[in-house]
Amino acid sequence: ERIPALEAVSDGFCMVGPEWRLTYCNAAAERMLGTPREELLGLTVSDAFPGTDESSVRERLSRARGAGGPVRLPGEEIFPDAPHPFCVIVTPAEDGVALQLRAVEPDAGRSRGLLESLRHGCVAVDAAGRITYANRAARGVLGARRDAVPGAEIWSLLPPEPAILRESLRAALADGKPHRLHSINVEAEPFRGRFFDVWTRPLAHGGASILFEDVTARIERDRDLARYAAEAEEASRARARFFAAASHELRTPLHAIVGYSHLLATATFGPLPREAQRAAERSSLCAEHLSQLVDDVLLLSTTEIDRLRVVPVKLAPANFLHAAMEPLRVQAEAKGLSFTISAPETLPAVESDPERLRQVLQAVVGNALKFTPRGGVRVEARTASDPGTMEFRVADTGPGIPADDRERIFQPFEQLCDPSRTDSATRGTGLGLTVARQLARRLHGTLDVEDDAATAGAVFRLRVPVDFPSQG
Repeated sequence: ERIPALEAVSDGFCMVGPEWRLTYCNAAAERMLGTPREELLGLTVSDAFPGTDESSVRERLSRARGAGGPVRLPGEEIFPDAPHPFCVIVTPAEDGVALQLRAVEPDAGRSRGLLESLRHGCVAVDAAGRITYANRAARGVLGARRDAVPGAEIWSLLPPEPAILRESLRAALADGKPHRLHSINVEAEPFRGRFFDVWTRPLAHGGASILFEDVTARIERDRDLARYAAEAEEASRARARFFAAASHELRTPLHAIVGYSHLLATATFGPLPREAQRAAERSSLCAEHLSQLVDDVLLLSTTEIDRLRVVPVKLAPANFLHAAMEPLRVQAEAKGLSFTISAPETLPAVESDPERLRQVLQAVVGNALKFTPRGGVRVEARTASDPGTMEFRVADTGPGIPADDRERIFQPFEQLCDPSRTDSATRGTGLGLTVARQLARRLHGTLDVEDDAATAGAVFRLRVPVDFPSQG
């Protein structure tokens, strides 16, 4: 049965009868508890609200009933899951207790002062959509004077577009649930060009609160970041196109220069005068140096932009290593160095890209030959201590590499030069080991260096997986 006088008040009222069951709830209580009264009547408080401690509630209500007068309790002690904050005033009744649910009202002056200082717009409306309060920021958003806001319908101040803004508020008033809108672009003055996040939340007495946050600066920042990313991507594509063109336009004439310089230096066209012979040999050396520099720069650029294609196939380490090292053997013999290859035929097959693996090993071995004035270089293939890994070891009898420089040598254009040497024996681009390490990583491997305790030279270790990781 509904009691007309209690149905019209803003405070919630409930009756708890024998066996601590709810026998009555008015409309305000229904709203404040967030549950239709038809679902509450006949249930105990603990049945209606599973989060409630039944024994604790009965103890509090019994104590209040025995007090003989109204007792004020925090709402969460009786209804811990209620959606709105309120206090409960318990009054003894003939067959139980009456519960008055009163919304918690903080100090009005302090609250309004805090609301006025917010940079976000805050509006409160009643159930009919009439504004009961709007702070300074909200009045700026709505474009309304302070004296024109109270009592005005929110619909008259909201812009017609986007319609979702009005729909969100109507939904909050109708279903009593919070709603949030992200990055709403308001196409009306004085909002034009501004973006807002909007929260609508129902209030305990009916109506709703609306919070506007101007997120225009964030949206513009995100747009700038997206534009910068697009520009960087386009610059990367332009660089890729440039290096693709440069690869052909630079290498083609350089190969001709290197070839003809070599023919002149080796007297293929006949003997040259002494000075001409020296000039031809110097030109050939410079041409080869320039060609190597161009090759390294272009290769480094393509690996940096991840354009290098990797095609793994099964390789027999012994056969592969002997074939890949043949040009380096010739260089070692020309320099008077010993050159040893150790690769047992029993080694397991390795799945890797033969061209990229050859480039890494030739760069490392070539570097070892360059910095080894006497003695020799040993290249070895063996299974590593890590399961499923093949190790290629390159050891030389050169001067070794100080511990502090073992990472620096893998940086672009970094070289360790012996200041006591004035010849060009160790001249290079400073890119060979940089390219080699990047290629090793493309092969899912590692390339590191350490000193050889036995020879005082350097030992480079290239480790690659026996089974190439799946591209999927």
